[in-house]
Amino acid sequence: MFFWIMIMGLTCLNLNPREWMRGLKKMPKQWLLSQVLRYGIGVVISFVLIYILLVDHSLTGFVNSFGFIVAINLLVSGFFQAAQGLSTATKKKKVQKLKKGNVRLTQAGIGAVLFIGLLVMNMVYPLTITQQLSELGEIEISTDSIDSVTEESVRSVPHSYARYKSEIVFGNIDNYSFYELGESAIQRIDGELYWVSPIEYSSVWRWLRADSAPGYVMVSAENPNAEAVLVDDYEMTYVPSAFLGENLERHIRSLYGDVILIDYSFEPDDDGNPYYAYSYAYYDHYRSAPKADGVILVNPVTGEAEKYALGEQPDFIDNAIHYSLALDYAYWFGTYSNGLINSLFAKEGVHQPTSDEEMIGVLGPDGNMYWMIDHMRPNQESNAMVGFTMVNAQTGEATYYAGTSGMTNARGARDAVNRSFQREQWEGTQPVLYSIYDNYTWVVPVVDQSGLMREIAMVHADTSSVATGTSREEAFHHYRQMLANDLGTDDYIPTNLLDELEVEGTVYRVSQVSNSRFIQVLLEGESRVLEFDMTGNAAAVFIQPGDEIEVIVNDTGESVLPVIEFINLTTDEEFGEIEDFELEDENEQEVNEEGEADSSDE
Repeated sequence: MFFWIMIMGLTCLNLNPREWMRGLKKMPKQWLLSQVLRYGIGVVISFVLIYILLVDHSLTGFVNSFGFIVAINLLVSGFFQAAQGLSTATKKKKVQKLKKGNVRLTQAGIGAVLFIGLLVMNMVYPLTITQQLSELGEIEISTDSIDSVTEESVRSVPHSYARYKSEIVFGNIDNYSFYELGESAIQRIDGELYWVSPIEYSSVWRWLRADSAPGYVMVSAENPNAEAVLVDDYEMTYVPSAFLGENLERHIRSLYGDVILIDYSFEPDDDGNPYYAYSYAYYDHYRSAPKADGVILVNPVTGEAEKYALGEQPDFIDNAIHYSLALDYAYWFGTYSNGLINSLFAKEGVHQPTSDEEMIGVLGPDGNMYWMIDHMRPNQESNAMVGFTMVNAQTGEATYYAGTSGMTNARGARDAVNRSFQREQWEGTQPVLYSIYDNYTWVVPVVDQSGLMREIAMVHADTSSVATGTSREEAFHHYRQMLANDLGTDDYIPTNLLDELEVEGTVYRVSQVSNSRFIQVLLEGESRVLEFDMTGNAAAVFIQPGDEIEVIVNDTGESVLPVIEFINLTTDEEFGEIEDFELEDENEQEVNEEGEADSSDE
């Protein structure tokens, strides 16, 4: 790194050979002193660009940064020396000085051309490769539905609540005023989902006082009632908030000078050992169109680092491609697939991600982590999506699912949840789209005004119907009931809920009535629970242990089976079948009474 600082400092010297010859001939000491001064300025500029701003040590990296230095050097030196020569020349030497001045002005012209060329390459050239940008993520288009996930794959704890719980245990750190929580990210650790936050230095002064950062905080992303875990038995030296050689990015740059660093993710392995995974890329077109290339894995305790190609990193690395790059791919794909002009005017087929700041990390049905974002029509405050993009965060493989046009998007799901809790003034946060029971479903954690988690809402993307629960299990239970019983049409009921099953047996246990609506029954010899919705099966309230019953259920393949209809054989045998009867309306009753009165008068 310091080698390049010394070399690139030469860009501030006078770059005109003729001026060197003239200066050394006429005023050698003054000339050399001026060049030493200029070299010192160049070293300072080079230090800022290379050591502080960490410009990559690639050809385009140096050209794009120091090219401007060279251009300004040529431009200013040419004009200054030409003007100085003319001001000191006598009348007899004016013509000769003008000829020399033309040479110096040519030098200035070269600098101007170089400066303009660099501006064009940075500001205009990217607009000429928009078609290539749209293809950079290699996003495939699919009209298929994504596979359904299990309850265990669904994250239910939002970022804000995870930060709240992390702050609670953060106070248990020794000298906690030295530190602060770093960026929280979803991680899969030993088969479970966690929000993980590294502990960082709070300032340069704290870095000077502390020897190391102590570790990280873990919060379950699946169980809102689980306590946060402080892992503080590590001495992490190489972290993003450190300075000088202990700064994470500077440490990586010293080892891998020519890579294009994108951003990092904190990734403990399954044994809890901390690592930083720094995503890197290469440019396909000058300094535009970064193509994800791999990940550099750094041990923050020892500083050991290893470089992996994308898809070849260890299995515990969930975010080998950073979300910011995945979001760029989704935006370019939706915006520029039909060209730049179309994206500005006709906008045929144009769609854009609903957020320009983040993608949501989700666990897919295949057990891999994905970056997900829904798309909507451009420049529209719409609550309907036209599709969504999923990028495999471990391999970079990306798919745009176009079969969801007209369904509720993240904003619409949040609005539906907010309306459901308008009285409590609770709000939905961080909606995540899944396929649940073969239905696209937004899972939306509900928080109060203090950011505390209160409920979990599940929004049916096709109808915006909402089911809620105080836990993930309860929310799934109510959502399953809503799909099977409440939507009113078989079009929305997944195939695995349509399989009807006849069950008969002796009642072993009967639960208390839940929310004045549901009652659960366990039969002898059966492991699965029968659930009666009393709005359609009012007589279920009379079921008692020992009764013989026959039921028809929706076989969901889960531990709780919603009952469609039933017969209580015990009560039918004891009391017989209840005959149907009709209530007469008031008019018929008055007519009958008048008729009876007339006949009695006669």
